[in-house]
Amino acid sequence: MNEQKASVERQCLAAIDRVDLAILNHQQNKPEDLSISLLLKVREELIQMKNALSPSLFRPSYGRFVLDWPDEHGLVRDLSDVGYQYERLK
Repeated sequence: MNEQKASVERQCLAAIDRVDLAILNHQQNKPEDLSISLLLKVREELIQMKNALSPSLFRPSYGRFVLDWPDEHGLVRDLSDVGYQYERLK
């Protein structure tokens, strides 16, 4: 695996952990940037991204939806960054 793919894989894993924390925060009635239903969809897409590591095999759809949400906790920015790096993979 080349370094670029390894880096994106690490970013996907970190994003999955961050989404898991956001889901936990929702369960504890703490504020989060995205709804629980969107978080669950994003989590599934991050797993598929990590497994494919190829935009020609899998293209996430969460990018266009999360940009419409407020980003008070930085989650939207983090997810956008992962999506951008993933799309740059060859």
